[in-house]
Amino acid sequence: MFNKKNKIVIDSISSVLGESTRLNGKLIFSGTMRIDGSLEGEVVSEKKEGLNNTLIIGEKARVSGDIHADTVINSGRIIGNVFAHSRLAIQDPGQVIGDVETAELTVEEGVIFNGRCNMVRI
Repeated sequence: MFNKKNKIVIDSISSVLGESTRLNGKLIFSGTMRIDGSLEGEVVSEKKEGLNNTLIIGEKARVSGDIHADTVINSGRIIGNVFAHSRLAIQDPGQVIGDVETAELTVEEGVIFNGRCNMVRI
């Protein structure tokens, strides 16, 4: 998922919520999920032994609701709390308006993060 220089490496994307798609409800996924559209509701990754579930939020994506995943890579806008068990990466022009709980946090220059962060090792 991350190489030695902390660069993000994505092997394959198993599911996509496209740019012209709006979803209202609870989204449950496993593997790597990419959101480019709009989602209002909770996002949850299924727990499977040995699988690191990754949520990628594209630049035009808007997510309103809590997120629970192993790794979250955000370039869009999240309004809600993020529980990233392994890592949260907020990339320019990403925004997170809400509290964060994660083991590792990466914040690029130019992003907006308005909330509290609790660093935990799970």
